[in-house]
Amino acid sequence: MQDKSFSQAVQDLQDRVSSNFQESINYMLLYRTTATDATLAIEDEKVRAVVTNELITDQLIALLTLMKDLRMLDKEQYDEFIAYLLRALASQHSEVTTWNNSR
Repeated sequence: MQDKSFSQAVQDLQDRVSSNFQESINYMLLYRTTATDATLAIEDEKVRAVVTNELITDQLIALLTLMKDLRMLDKEQYDEFIAYLLRALASQHSEVTTWNNSR
């Protein structure tokens, strides 16, 4: 059995988390689960808002990827949409982080 370096182990963990998250997003899309329904059990309103926004953004990215794969979008359009979504999400996260630090 081969030992893994710490960085290899961290990368493997990140890959597994990413894969599981993508499977969850695909499940949500396939079974028409809304982000609002998926986050009902989160009691903290600010945390629920962040998670809901993340789920919606990731669902949109999955749909945009499908559209690109079906050649409904070209690479430039896809990249532009993705960049916009990620900027918007980062801005929302920044607002919540600022709010949490000011308490």
